[in-house]
Amino acid sequence: MSREEIFESIALDFEYLIPRDIETILLLLTLNSKIENQEIDDIFSQKDFEDAVDDVIVHLKRDRNIQRESISKRLSQHFYTTLKVGEEYRYQLTIFAKEFSNLLMNEVTPNYENLELIHTFKRTLPVQDDDVTNIEKFNYWYKHHYSASKKFILSHTDNLQLFVDKKVAELRTLLKPNTENPKELIGQFLVIFEQLGKQTEGVTQALHFKQDIIDKIKNSEPNFKDVRQSWELYDKINNEVIIFFETIDSRVLNINDKIQQARTRLKSLYDNLRYKQQYKLKVEKFLLMLLKHSKIVDEKIALPHNVEKKEIPYFRDKFVYPPVIDFGEYHKIESPFYQEDEEFKRLSELEKMKQLARAENTIKWMSDIRSEIELGREVIFEQWMDKILDKEQNLEVPIDVCFSLIDEYKNREDVQLDIERKLMTTLHSNVALWKLKIKPNQTELSE
Repeated sequence: MSREEIFESIALDFEYLIPRDIETILLLLTLNSKIENQEIDDIFSQKDFEDAVDDVIVHLKRDRNIQRESISKRLSQHFYTTLKVGEEYRYQLTIFAKEFSNLLMNEVTPNYENLELIHTFKRTLPVQDDDVTNIEKFNYWYKHHYSASKKFILSHTDNLQLFVDKKVAELRTLLKPNTENPKELIGQFLVIFEQLGKQTEGVTQALHFKQDIIDKIKNSEPNFKDVRQSWELYDKINNEVIIFFETIDSRVLNINDKIQQARTRLKSLYDNLRYKQQYKLKVEKFLLMLLKHSKIVDEKIALPHNVEKKEIPYFRDKFVYPPVIDFGEYHKIESPFYQEDEEFKRLSELEKMKQLARAENTIKWMSDIRSEIELGREVIFEQWMDKILDKEQNLEVPIDVCFSLIDEYKNREDVQLDIERKLMTTLHSNVALWKLKIKPNQTELSE
């Protein structure tokens, strides 16, 4: 049967292959559960069937009865077979019905804790020496051992992935402010992720057996090179096995990363909550102590003797009020009395007086030097530097005089300004200077 024919058959019998109503599915799950729990026999009676229908009605809280004839007809197509035992007809669930029920239950409640992957790798999946002697045996291992084990392993990792994703999503509830008992909830999550970590570790240990399988298939390569069809089938199986194990490796790493991230986040959240709780308790105790031992003296609160009162300093020069242009009316705010720092004011005035005296002395020395130049005398500034320094006892005035001379005479044609850029040290300080000379031109003087 071609793929198109299979799809066409599924389209025609879809409602019988996969029940679309909740009553049929719950009835199927109820029957399968009762058989597994040995409440009814594997080959059950009409009464057992009707009792299961009543259980579904009670579970769904329905007032009306379920149409037993119609639901029985839907299930009879693929989900149960009818057997005649003596004069009585009995029923038996098909393999398809049992697998379908187990898949539904396992999807909702993953049974990852009871799956032993190491057992699968050791007993079902391994390649025996006889399995790779010819292509028929190798293909048999692929169809009946590898394929079954592959489904088991994929189901395990699928369920584990779903469970991890579900628990990671539930972590968001821990951040909500109204969560009751968040500390206890965090503890429960930590236990869950510890268990998940062990499950992932078990998967990782099982995967250690994969290399032996891959090596045996690789080493058997010469057994299939002689026949083209055998080689093509061998190569196809070999590539499929390698890709499958790479996929499982990737899944396990992804699951393990999510678990580690969630555990780190949970521990951080737990520690943060614990420290906040300790801080809150300390604040409550402190406030309770203040309420018990504080008193009102002269209409002011007097704190207990062992509690120091500390004032936080701040500076406030003025209040700024909204401008008239922006608001129709405003109320001027009177600034409270501002106590000025008298010492700072005195120092500021003293500094201004020093700057004024420095400017006056600079002008006086400039006048003396200017007189010398007008008389035609050469001015050697290092000599004046020492003279000014002796008189003023500071460097500011001679430096101001130097820059003022350069600025005044640098563009004068009747005066020659020479700066010898050779560092020299003055007599009474460790300041290094260039030599500066100012000399009137003789031609200008003769005229």
